[in-house]
Amino acid sequence: MSSVSAVDNQTMGKDQFLKLFVTQMRTQNPMDPTGTDDFLAQLAQFSSVEQMSNLNSNFEKLLAAQQGAQATDLVGKTVAYADPESGSAAGGRVTGVQINGDDPVLLLGNRQVNLDWVTAIFE
Repeated sequence: MSSVSAVDNQTMGKDQFLKLFVTQMRTQNPMDPTGTDDFLAQLAQFSSVEQMSNLNSNFEKLLAAQQGAQATDLVGKTVAYADPESGSAAGGRVTGVQINGDDPVLLLGNRQVNLDWVTAIFE
């Protein structure tokens, strides 16, 4: 019986599952092939892995959209924030929002503040 090495994030994606499945089909004993029930169960598992992958991708998109909406709602408001890198706390009026990758960044004058640094919001 062959073993599968651990994937970095400890989950098997659909590509890895499909490669493993195809390898198993190629190397099975022709005198004792995988039964129909086992074959169908593996196909169902592949389908489940694919659907979970698609669902995770959709959740990530939804989260990015929600964070973008939260950030734009702060434009014109005054926020207090704590910068975890420098340990300093400050505040200011949000003048705009910039999207870096999937993460919204608040613009406070010439300062960029991550949305998750915000500790308080004032009208």
